[in-house]
Amino acid sequence: MATTTLTDTDFEQVVTTSDILLVDFWAEWCGPCRQFAPVFEAASEKHPDVVFGKVDTEAERGIASAAQITSIPTLMAFREGVLVFSQPGALPASSLEQVIDAVKALDMTEIHAQVAAQRALLDKPREVSVADLAAGLADGSVRVIDVREPMEYRAGHVPSAELMSLSRLTEHVDELREGLPVHVICQSGNRSLQATDFLRRSGIEAYSVSGGTSMWAAAGHEVVTGPFATAQA
Repeated sequence: MATTTLTDTDFEQVVTTSDILLVDFWAEWCGPCRQFAPVFEAASEKHPDVVFGKVDTEAERGIASAAQITSIPTLMAFREGVLVFSQPGALPASSLEQVIDAVKALDMTEIHAQVAAQRALLDKPREVSVADLAAGLADGSVRVIDVREPMEYRAGHVPSAELMSLSRLTEHVDELREGLPVHVICQSGNRSLQATDFLRRSGIEAYSVSGGTSMWAAAGHEVVTGPFATAQA
């Protein structure tokens, strides 16, 4: 099967109606794009059960922007309408074959369940109050992480809050996927919102504590000083 040019008029339809769709985001002026083009074309002939689409990022700026393309070529793979792979760079033929084989082998029942859970999570409120946090701590139904820096944490933090600075939060993603919902706190609520959005995109049920540690203290709740319950040095 030869490659097909995708435009703003048919891109969404092709994504939603194709079992497997590979999309090459490219531009005429891009040397690596020209290098990857024959590899992509050869794979399209080898896999007639896969749709191979090409998006000219110069002609289709709207698609490129919506897909958050920052480097070309970028290869994306969709399976049953779900984005399952995205990587910039010109892949060699062997690597492209590995991607295709992996996409074909995916358990889509599990992936659709994960997507549904992610959408349900994104529909929930992003913030909770300090009263909600206090209630969760009282009944043991939440885990609290403090995304401030160590010096701020040691100066005063919520009892049982674990220190996971925003700059190092990626190191704890796998750990946070299991167990209780996470209440994220900082000093005023700004960094905790950033952390909450990141964690939710990672499939973690997280909520930002509105007003942060300042509001917690102002409400008369206990504040602990010193390096207790830390998750990092």
